[in-house]
Amino acid sequence: MTSVRRAVGGSGTGSVGGLRAARAYLHSGLIGTAVLFTGMPALILLDATWPHPVASLPSLVLLLVIIAVTGSHLALVRAEGPPPTPARQAIAAAALLAGLGGLLLVAREAPQAVGLWFLVPGVALSVLLVVRGWRRADLVVAGVLVVAVVVATVIGLPQFASSWLRPVLAALFLAFPAAADLGQVWLMRVLDRLEEARRVADELATTRERVRIAAELHDVQGHSLHAIAMHAELTERLVGTDPEAAARHARTVRTLAADALAETRALVRGYRDADLPGELRNAAGLLRAAGADAEVVGDASTVPAVHAVLLGPVVREAATNVLRHSDPSRVSFTVRRAGDRTELDVRNDGVPDGPGITDPHGGTGLAGVRDRIRKRGGNVEAGPDGDGGFRLRVVLLSGSEDLPDDRAGKQAGERTDDTAGVDA
Repeated sequence: MTSVRRAVGGSGTGSVGGLRAARAYLHSGLIGTAVLFTGMPALILLDATWPHPVASLPSLVLLLVIIAVTGSHLALVRAEGPPPTPARQAIAAAALLAGLGGLLLVAREAPQAVGLWFLVPGVALSVLLVVRGWRRADLVVAGVLVVAVVVATVIGLPQFASSWLRPVLAALFLAFPAAADLGQVWLMRVLDRLEEARRVADELATTRERVRIAAELHDVQGHSLHAIAMHAELTERLVGTDPEAAARHARTVRTLAADALAETRALVRGYRDADLPGELRNAAGLLRAAGADAEVVGDASTVPAVHAVLLGPVVREAATNVLRHSDPSRVSFTVRRAGDRTELDVRNDGVPDGPGITDPHGGTGLAGVRDRIRKRGGNVEAGPDGDGGFRLRVVLLSGSEDLPDDRAGKQAGERTDDTAGVDA
């Protein structure tokens, strides 16, 4: 079993409020179990021996037993590393034996506390079960229950006159803390596995994106390089017999190289294949893997390509910032089309961590997004939405020209053709 400390307090990337709340709830529940179940018999013992609760040695021993059992339970909650070690098992077993042995002293010092005292060895039993493991502790549980029933039958429970009810209640008081703790520890294991599954899903999404980029790069480069190699070979063969044809093939090689370079640059910058619906699906899937409820509203397939290639990087940057700077439970990507106007609205109900949400150097952060969109005549609004969340809104109008990188690639190709013509 992984450590209780990690299960309760560990944090993983992309953790959201719901998982943190569950961890905190289970953490406080484990602490509350120890304090409540050992506190009630302690209060009755103090009341029975007041105003001199430690005047006699048995009373002092009983209070020390309660402190030891409570301490072993709290130490389990804060334990580092995998729990099942011989030392921890020995401590848990000693606490359990001390709790059972204390029954004899309680029957003498404070008979009215005998019934609730069974909760004390019950807390120690829960520690032993967690440390040792339920499957390896069947005989321990059976033995403890038998001892509890025998002790309850021999010393009796003054609160209950019925003889058959005494061993039943003793067994229930003994088993209840263990059952409560084991349930919470089981939930901790579930949270551990959930955290691991979310981490794997995040890595899988990253891997899928890398594979997609690698496939696109192969598509861009594979055909171009094959064509370049073929025309270069023809150039080499014809240079001595048909110089004009060789020059024509040489110009083709330079054109293909310029086109491949422009396409590669466009791919790196996210401007190739304006697949806005795909970008939205990828972003929503990544956020869902991180534990947020992400949805896409609107038909992104109706967005013009010239707008889609601009909004794709915005979607990626928005998803990255949500994961890095917010703690949302819900994220929405809304696409609207009205006439020549395209609008992308990204909202999340987490609260950003302040000025770090923008990148003052531009190019990659929201500052870079704002700069690129405004250069194309669009508008970007980013900030709190007034409802405890954050909003990124991008508005674009139709009539945009080719992307700067596309124009540069075309101009490079034209210059190559001209130069090749001069060289020829």
